[in-house]
Amino acid sequence: MINICLCLGFSRSALLLTTTMSFEKSALKIASARPGWNLDAWQYLPAAERRTQPLPIIVMAHGFGANKTMGLAHYAEAFAAAGYACIVFDYRRWGASDGTPRHVLIVKDQLEDYRTVIKYARQQPEFDPQRLVLWGSSFSGAHTITLSADATVNAIAAMAQCPYTGLSPPLPLDTAYLKIAGSALLDIIKQGLGLTPVYIPVVSEPKSVGALTTEGTKSGMLAICSKDIEYWNEISASSLLQIPSYQPRAKAASVNCPLLIVLPTEDNLCLPEGAVQISKTTEKCQLVSIPCGHFDLYHGMSHHTESITAQLEFLEKHVPV
Repeated sequence: MINICLCLGFSRSALLLTTTMSFEKSALKIASARPGWNLDAWQYLPAAERRTQPLPIIVMAHGFGANKTMGLAHYAEAFAAAGYACIVFDYRRWGASDGTPRHVLIVKDQLEDYRTVIKYARQQPEFDPQRLVLWGSSFSGAHTITLSADATVNAIAAMAQCPYTGLSPPLPLDTAYLKIAGSALLDIIKQGLGLTPVYIPVVSEPKSVGALTTEGTKSGMLAICSKDIEYWNEISASSLLQIPSYQPRAKAASVNCPLLIVLPTEDNLCLPEGAVQISKTTEKCQLVSIPCGHFDLYHGMSHHTESITAQLEFLEKHVPV
């Protein structure tokens, strides 16, 4: 049992409440769609005195080139303290999950991993299969938007923090761009031959070789890394070819559950215009705009409190405990 202290502002009260609550955390291995490969996951349950039966369940994963150790525990802890169960998982080939080659991003596989964990959660007797919530941030925010539009998933609600919606800054046509393009081509050839991928950094400084090189991205990404766990700042170069064709905002008209988007209006990594388009396309989208940058919403950053408060208020409205 782990005890935490949270300061939460709820819409039902003008007061800022300070509450000490507890939750239980355990480790899981969930069989993926690929035989022999397991997804590594953490399960969070509210304290026994906070548990309703069955519990609403939130399924969570991280974004581009990231893993669950990079700040997701703080969200899951807050949700569990408020009475929600959570399963936080790593995709195949990432974090503590199985899969080779390592650090290769395949959008189809990541969406399939979400579906695998959703199916697992719905099979557990302690969780309410009709009250399943999707959660994502940055690139996993793209996945929650996409899955919220999938009638077969049938989520009761979805939350996307600083999501990728299909709009990102174009890479400048410079020497670094040519090196990245060459690395991606070589990576395709090597992986096609069963050889080790060609890797580039996930995050790097502007005008250098890397997948994400906008101003402040490297420092922001490294700031959310666990100080106790080494972060492997690498991704297969051809993973970048997955991005242009992935357009979650194109699914907006099909979203069939309440969708919260917490939008940092100064985001220079996942451009805000896509989230605004989604909010104008479907009445099911609630857009909460916060004047800050992409990484400012994460735990320990300047605007985390606003983001988590918006998420808890959204849950209280649409999936009350």
